[in-house]
Amino acid sequence: EERNVTVESVREGIIAINKIGKIITFNQNAAKMIGLARDRNLTGAHIDDVLPESNLKQVLESGVPEYDQSIIINNREFVANRIPIRQDNQITGVVASFRKKDELESLSLELNQSKQHIDSLRSQAHEYSNKLHTISGLIQIDAKEEALEIIGQEINEHQNLLELLFHQVPDPLISGLLIGKYNRAKELAIRLEIDPESSLHDFPEHISRNAVVSILGNIIDNAFEAVSEQNPPQKTVKLVIFDSGKDIIFEVEDNGVGIATEVLDKVFQKGYTTKQSNNTQPRGYGLHLSQELISKLNGEITFAQIQLSGTRVTVYIPKDPKNRSL
Repeated sequence: EERNVTVESVREGIIAINKIGKIITFNQNAAKMIGLARDRNLTGAHIDDVLPESNLKQVLESGVPEYDQSIIINNREFVANRIPIRQDNQITGVVASFRKKDELESLSLELNQSKQHIDSLRSQAHEYSNKLHTISGLIQIDAKEEALEIIGQEINEHQNLLELLFHQVPDPLISGLLIGKYNRAKELAIRLEIDPESSLHDFPEHISRNAVVSILGNIIDNAFEAVSEQNPPQKTVKLVIFDSGKDIIFEVEDNGVGIATEVLDKVFQKGYTTKQSNNTQPRGYGLHLSQELISKLNGEITFAQIQLSGTRVTVYIPKDPKNRSL
């Protein structure tokens, strides 16, 4: 009874079969997610008669566990783990747990945005702390003119940015992201140029702002990393936003190392990266997540090598979800 209550209390769908493929566990969440009647008793039924596409029989035969696999059942997409049950070195069954893929993507999106907001706030605090220390030092040595010059320069830079965003990119989430990235760029000694002709006035309500923030944030972060890997005279990342046609277009250009032609088809693979990683900061997920979000918006993403050095990344998001950009 305790086991049954535990299996029914988890949010994942749980299915288990014995060594001959008969169902021994099939919780209500599994039935609900797949689209079966929740009160239907499936215990004792053969898995091939209920879910022939579950792949549990293959795991039963191979004995090889499968983790975080995308599967489609009844035209619904899930992320599943399928693990063989062993007793005395003999496989006696298989247990599967799964969640709706869009739920996991939503959690990934929320975590990614939280990280971006935290990084932006940290960068802004660090940048202003440095400026305040400089101004304080100038005042202490009685260099008031220099202190006033720094204050005036800081006010002008941020005032120009705020005016541009206020008039041309009035969406608060996108503007907030760009202010954070601007401060992050200054901390990294990178010049982030936002084209003054940019426009994001025509932003349909059905397009997820959170998804766009995640997509744009990941692409800008990749551009920052690209220019940080080499030492051009001026590390520059340029952004332009268009909304005058049938699509919303984000174009991010950097003067970094560029992307080799032979790896272009790999950049969207989950976990793939050309950069060194460490245990505290896993890499290779930003572009993968961005591509999945762009696909859900029925959009496209393209890469172009700039003639001398660097990369131009362009994202097309159709204003009408029935239209596809390319």
